This record gives sequence, C-alpha cells and structure tokens, in this order.
Amino acid sequence: MRELIAGGVVAAAAAFLAGTSGFGFGLLATPLLLVSGFSLPFVVTVNLSLSLTTRVSVVLRFRRHLHRRRALQLVLGAVPGLVLGAAVLTVVDQSVLKVGAGVLVMAVAALLLLTRGGPPPRAVPGAPVAAGFAGGFLGTTTSLLGVPPALLLARDRVATAGFFADLAVYFTVVSALGLAVLALTGELAGDALYPALVLWLPGALLGNYLGTSVGSQLPQPTFRLVSLGLVLVAGALTLAGELL
Repeated sequence: MRELIAGGVVAAAAAFLAGTSGFGFGLLATPLLLVSGFSLPFVVTVNLSLSLTTRVSVVLRFRRHLHRRRALQLVLGAVPGLVLGAAVLTVVDQSVLKVGAGVLVMAVAALLLLTRGGPPPRAVPGAPVAAGFAGGFLGTTTSLLGVPPALLLARDRVATAGFFADLAVYFTVVSALGLAVLALTGELAGDALYPALVLWLPGALLGNYLGTSVGSQLPQPTFRLVSLGLVLVAGALTLAGELL
C-alpha cells in the first residue's frame, strides 16, 4: 500500500510537469518509480497506460489547435523508427546508444537556446516525419521518445496550444502501439493496470490538467525555455545514467 501511495504521488507530479512542458512523463516518472521499488515491466506498462490516458484528454482539450498534417507525419515517422530501434538494440550496446543520444539532444537543445532570440527559421520539408522517426528510434533504444518532436516544434516556434495538441496525438498513438506490443509479447504487467492505473489515474489526470493550464498561460518565449530546459535535463539524465 505504501508503494502504491508513493507511486500515485510520483505519477501526479510527473503528469503536472509533463503537462506544463507538453512531454516528458516517462522521462520523469520512470526513475522515480523504479527507485520506489516497482519492477521495470510494471513501470513500462503503467507509464504507457498513463501517457495514453492523459494525452487523450489533452487532444480533446486542444483539438482546435491541432495541425493535423504535422501530427500525422510525426506518427507515420514514429512507426518505422520504433521498429528499427528495436532491431538496432539487439546488435548495438545500449550504453553506446544512450551516451550518443544524450550528447546529441543536449547539443541540439543548447543550440536552439542560443538562437531562440533570432528570426524564426524556415520550415524544412519532411522534418516532422524525420522527427517522428527519430523519436520512435530513441523511444525503443533510450526512452527519449518525445524529445525529437519537441525539439522540432520548439525550433519552428509552434504556439503552445499547437505544441500540446500535436505532441498529444503523437504520444497517444505511440503509447497505444507500445501497449499492443507488450500484450502481444506477453510483457504486459497486469498489476500495473489494476490496481495501480485505476488508483493513480485521477491524480495523473488532475496533475496533467493543472500542468497544461500553467503551461498554456506561459509567455511563448518562457514556454520554449521550459521545453528546451527539460530536453537538456532529459539528455543529462540519460548521459549520467551511463557514465556515473
């Protein structure tokens, strides 16, 4: 019972922070849930389930701001990225992948932070597909699923509501695919769905609602700073997990 209570607090806090920035639930919740004593299969299952349910609420809330073509391209790119990432993981040392990914995302985030005051850059044709692919690849290899799409939207200076909507669609579809894969491979943790998901979902939904309310009220430059700051933290945590 103590573990379930602690996990519920972690889920609500991670949902709030992820709601504020538009992404990062798994990045924030995974290490804390593992430290709380939950197994990795449990954490993966509950993270995907909570990400799916909380992101659906964001899609509904911000649906009028959804850029359908961009969101579709992110999703279409993610599917082969997930498959390739899973294949690469069987032949390449995961530590090498995590170090490389950590350095890369930190470098890109730092570059965007340094240039955030300049004129808006030109849109790059096919960039959403590439970002979705990179997100899918990193999702199965390093858990940095949402980082490439978030970097693209920050680079393109997408309005906060559109940022939330597009990433919410991306996470909803990818989380559903992830749960389907777990179910097909027999890796779905039943105790993560009941009682954990049932008990944690109200707090996660509330945390997510409050987080998106805070994030949507931030000035656009501040919101980009928060998003890029979270990317830097995600990269640093990924790097530190392998080097320390």
